[in-house]
Amino acid sequence: SSTSSLRQVAADAAAFLRIKHHSTPTADGPPTATDLPFFGGEQGNACRRAALEKFKNDESIQVKKDALLAIMATDLYHTAVERCGPEIQMYDRASGLVCLLEEESSYNTTYASFWGGDNSYYGYVYYDGAYDLATIMEYTLSFTVLSSNVGCLADCYLGGDGCTELENWLTYSGTICKEQFCSLKWGEIDEAYHALRVCAAQAIAQPTDGDKDEYVSATHSNQVTSNLCAFNYCTSN
Repeated sequence: SSTSSLRQVAADAAAFLRIKHHSTPTADGPPTATDLPFFGGEQGNACRRAALEKFKNDESIQVKKDALLAIMATDLYHTAVERCGPEIQMYDRASGLVCLLEEESSYNTTYASFWGGDNSYYGYVYYDGAYDLATIMEYTLSFTVLSSNVGCLADCYLGGDGCTELENWLTYSGTICKEQFCSLKWGEIDEAYHALRVCAAQAIAQPTDGDKDEYVSATHSNQVTSNLCAFNYCTSN
């Protein structure tokens, strides 16, 4: 069935993350983010939760927060959460790892500031799968329109041709070097985002133009294209 095939996509993505990030912890002292075998574990979870608290406590973005909370109170949102629990967990594991890696790095631009800008803590919303689901529902109008299906999210960071729809909206569009993108594992959040978006589309999409199968197929196609693009960046010389 289409549901089982989409679940397999998520499972394959999770397995891919595990293989790609396997490493051996250091013998002395607590593990760093780069030592952790699959994801940030409790350290990563604590890191991303602390980041999310900055978002929650930022009064300058109260209107935006209220809009997301209104979405999170809907039956549609709860249906998506119930169906997509594994994808949300995968998202949180990825963002926890990114959070730790960023704390240890010397790069100035974080995943949060890239997508949310420097004028508030709004970008930290993207360190939490449940909240990011709400942002997806916001710009897809609860999965009734496709909104922006950027061909390659990695191009947004690195300046390729697959991000023309968003480049004028992003302060740091095209300014991130490949070393930063790949070493800080930003692509892992993006992979988890795509898995979550596909799962939620399968669960609750009611497109105003076209049928649900076409909507889910387009969302899945975008997932495959964008993930492959990011993979190619980080495996090429």
